[in-house]
Amino acid sequence: MSDQKPLLSLKKTLFYNFFPSKAEEEACKLNNTPHVVTQELIEIRDIYPPPKIDLENSWQIKKKITHDEVIVGKLMIPFFETFEYILRYWTLDAAKSLENGCDVPVGVWDVT
Repeated sequence: MSDQKPLLSLKKTLFYNFFPSKAEEEACKLNNTPHVVTQELIEIRDIYPPPKIDLENSWQIKKKITHDEVIVGKLMIPFFETFEYILRYWTLDAAKSLENGCDVPVGVWDVT
């Protein structure tokens, strides 16, 4: 038996506010402006188990780095993979800082 605790996993998702509150609706009428749909990053409990990861190397993601990523110096990880394999193990505050445009340093090594 392992003494390690399982990683806490809360799925992050974007919540869209399509319907204005009464106060927002009245403010829009007063200013003669349309309601703007907003989005917010929130945490939810997933009904499915999280993807299995190796607790000894929990942040290992294998990706072929493109020439553009080498030149720019930034990894581009697809939206789904970011939410499914990375953000679900982060705190909501850390995920929101990424959403706000903060860069997150990662270790990269060549396995070829």
